[in-house]
Amino acid sequence: MDESEVREDILDGIGLVCFDLFGTLVEITDRRRPFASLRRHMALDKVEKMRRLAMTTDLALEEVDEAIRGGATVAKIVTARTDIAHEVASCRLRTGVPQMLSALPVPYGICSNLSTDYVPAIQRFAELKPAFTIMSCEVGYMKPAPEIYELVVAAAGMPRNKILFIGDTPSADIDGPRGAGMRAIHVDQFLSAWR
Repeated sequence: MDESEVREDILDGIGLVCFDLFGTLVEITDRRRPFASLRRHMALDKVEKMRRLAMTTDLALEEVDEAIRGGATVAKIVTARTDIAHEVASCRLRTGVPQMLSALPVPYGICSNLSTDYVPAIQRFAELKPAFTIMSCEVGYMKPAPEIYELVVAAAGMPRNKILFIGDTPSADIDGPRGAGMRAIHVDQFLSAWR
């Protein structure tokens, strides 16, 4: 089976592809781990609250820290913001993504777990022209919550079994979409069919 036959097989019956963003279409080339210093001395329950608030609200870092009573100093917040800016600036499309997107025979959307500080990364790439974007920080749900997949189905405007979800995180991008009635495969498997 050649690559075009593999593509046809993967896309058989599919009317729309929904991609995760980071680790799938976009990669950070200068990883700084900006949240690590903020959570280093936090109790585990506060770490989870920080993650959830950062990913499901548009709160600034200092507002997240205040909401969970994390106790971060101004210096730590400034360092984290600087690290985030470096990560966003270092983003690039994964190898093969522009060619794959331009050859994709169906429309696509993007659904990603993202803090509001990383939203500018999607705006940097003219090659990304999704039919819709669903960002966890904008909709209040994060993958693998079932509600976020229902938003994908509504935005796609087609039956869930005609949507193919592509991502790099098994629970969020494979298991979650399949549980919601969509087809789903790992991004590496998908991209290999477009090489």
